[in-house]
Amino acid sequence: MANIEPDKLIEWYETCGAELRLYALQWHSYQAAEDLIQDAFIKLLKQRHSPEQVRPWLFRVVRNSSVSQIRRVQRQKKAKAMFPQTRGRWFESGTEERLDAKNAQAILETLPSERREIVVLRIWGQLSFREIADIIEKSIPWVHREYRSALGMIKSRLESSLCHTKQA
Repeated sequence: MANIEPDKLIEWYETCGAELRLYALQWHSYQAAEDLIQDAFIKLLKQRHSPEQVRPWLFRVVRNSSVSQIRRVQRQKKAKAMFPQTRGRWFESGTEERLDAKNAQAILETLPSERREIVVLRIWGQLSFREIADIIEKSIPWVHREYRSALGMIKSRLESSLCHTKQA
């Protein structure tokens, strides 16, 4: 087991917990996402040596655990759909922000899954393109291209949404 100070573990959870939850919510319900995050921190505690970069390591563990869980469910149920139907909210919003958060979530959900994953890791996870490339096992230029393409799609859909709102 790694010799990790409890204060350091709490600090990592406080700084990464919400971002990891958002990342896991792409594939799982809120409770399942919480379970994956808890498992990731348990795996961190079980490491012989603490990873050099804990934050990207935690994202990779959550991703790998998510993929494993999805595969397990597919084998058990032999379902065609890869992702669960019920996902938690991606944004926590107050009453005044609820419409914008719903609109943003709806736009994110229209992105292809790999692009959505990259956007979540880059914006909410605040990871570098190199860290994202390592997590999803793609090249840095490919990740950058997909990110820019996703941003273009988001911009286009936001503009379209604004036009519809003004016309209503």
